[in-house]
Amino acid sequence: MANKQDGNNKPTLTLVKDAKQAAGKKKAESGGSGGGKGGAAAVEFGVYAIINGGFYQRSGKMDEKTGKPQYFPLCDFTCRIVEELIADDGLIEASLLRIEGVRADGVPLSAVDVPIKTFTAGNWVHDAWGMLPFVYPGAAKKDNLKAAIQLYSRLQGDIPRRTVYRFTGWKKIDDAWHYLTGSGSVAAAGLGDSVQVELDAGHMQRYRLPPPLSADMLKQALDEALLLLEVCPNKRHVGAVLLAAVARAPLGECHPTDSAIWLHGLTGSRKSALAAVALAFFGEFHGRSFPANWNDSPLDIDIKTHQAKDAVFVLDDFKPSVSPGLANELHAKAERVVRNTGNQAGAGRRNIDHSAKPVRFNRSMLISTAEDLPRGQSLLGRLLVLELTRDDVDNAVLSKMQDAASAERLAGLMAGYVQWLAGRLDDLKRDFPRIVEQLRDGAIRGGFCSSHPRAPEIYANLVGAAELFLDFLTDAGALTGERANALLGDMETALKQAFSEQGAYQAEEDETERFMQLLRAVLSSGNGHIADRLEQGPPSIRPFGWGWRKSPNDVGQQYEPMGDCLGWYYASKDGGADEVWLEPATAYKAVQHFGRIQGDVILLKPATLWRRMAERGLIKQVSEEQGRVRISVKQRVGGRDVRVLILDAKMVESET
Repeated sequence: MANKQDGNNKPTLTLVKDAKQAAGKKKAESGGSGGGKGGAAAVEFGVYAIINGGFYQRSGKMDEKTGKPQYFPLCDFTCRIVEELIADDGLIEASLLRIEGVRADGVPLSAVDVPIKTFTAGNWVHDAWGMLPFVYPGAAKKDNLKAAIQLYSRLQGDIPRRTVYRFTGWKKIDDAWHYLTGSGSVAAAGLGDSVQVELDAGHMQRYRLPPPLSADMLKQALDEALLLLEVCPNKRHVGAVLLAAVARAPLGECHPTDSAIWLHGLTGSRKSALAAVALAFFGEFHGRSFPANWNDSPLDIDIKTHQAKDAVFVLDDFKPSVSPGLANELHAKAERVVRNTGNQAGAGRRNIDHSAKPVRFNRSMLISTAEDLPRGQSLLGRLLVLELTRDDVDNAVLSKMQDAASAERLAGLMAGYVQWLAGRLDDLKRDFPRIVEQLRDGAIRGGFCSSHPRAPEIYANLVGAAELFLDFLTDAGALTGERANALLGDMETALKQAFSEQGAYQAEEDETERFMQLLRAVLSSGNGHIADRLEQGPPSIRPFGWGWRKSPNDVGQQYEPMGDCLGWYYASKDGGADEVWLEPATAYKAVQHFGRIQGDVILLKPATLWRRMAERGLIKQVSEEQGRVRISVKQRVGGRDVRVLILDAKMVESET
């Protein structure tokens, strides 16, 4: 087959010079024989032929004048299946046909990848090439065109087949581990191009590792990578976490990466620039070339994070809108991404025959840049939160790292690391989970990761990865054993500092604490009130703080209640603490309404919230009825029995 190049440098099909011609037939007949202009050479294969640059089919009838077969046209172009691609995305292996063609008048039809199912359905031509080609109408003609293309493509032998991988990270090929990247794959022997990787269009194609660095270049890249520990001089834990995350990313094959880094701060704090440096270890990235941002659709994020296996992946610019509806959508998207990461599973789906569909989920080391935190204490438990202010980043150090990233020295260092890992991956798949378990148990005993039950596991993963990364550098001769031990100690200290700050974020998102804060705000703002249990009027102590206001026609210091009655004030008569008897349904409704206006709703259902409050000791009294514990208890109020939650009055009272 002779090929020519169009304006886009894509090969297009021309007539196959050595295709078999019908015996004794040098030219196509004109007239009723199927048409075409006289003088054009015909190429026959089976019951099909190429005449005047288009596919034709033999009719089965003979021309009365010439006694030769008649042909009728199927289309006005020819094309060839150049190869069959097996596209492996890590879940399924889809078969695609790469097809190139040319119209009868010489207009090129650029190379397209057509799924086999679409090709066999026969409706792919116009989807691929628009209105450039013409296919004659009729279902039978479409079926015969499909057969003609297949036979024509096999004139020189079977259609070649090859596998194309559509994800990064580890894949075992021919009993050897390969780290897939856009430039090929890195194995124990280094970077090679025998394995082909085709990632999605756009910035995903920037995932490209260069050849591994060695000797002096490796030492220079290491010195530049270690600048991460200096980039935030007053918050060394920020750089330590990012460096450990970079080291942890390629170990997802050994132990699932079920946590993420949440880098947040005000605009101008250089959080995106820092995230871009971490991302540059895996390809040609900078601060304006992130693979995804939070405005992308949930499906797009799912596909990309699944594709970026065993690599750092940055989701940029989590910034809730001033519109409550859009803000809620963004928080819901964050919940989906973070939960899928933590659970290492996506939302299950079924095919029409009820068989399970393969489910995509995040297989990357995810770093999110943000101006706010996601809602919910359980989500924060799956994150390591790093906060930046505008004065935290040393711009001179950052510039040096950006220069190293642009020169691909950071990516070259990573290529050397994964080359080192390739020969050890089978052992690490067995050993690394044990290392993480030991480090986790040590963190639990040490008590410095107590913000959430998941925190010790996250800490252990980062420390274990940092230790492996330093082992690589020691083996490569870039570090002495003494310096490696010192660096590991510094990183452990910095990581402990990072986790010591997580408790504050957990407290801010504690649903029980937020309920109490919002309840106080409802009362102090006059959106609800607490009444005296006996008189049903204002409590005798600080009525303003319990949602009462002086009457506009104030003559006798009269107070009026504001909003709904949320409960009753019980003044102890025996010297004990005063209580608030909260009416559960009304109080929950008022708090949710007020929180919705503030963009800060309670995510728990009432029954779950009350149980959490009881577990925290915020509810003073419970009852046992019919063998089970009830958190609400019956009390006599205004001549009737009501179920209430009993809380300490001092805890409820507004601080204003």
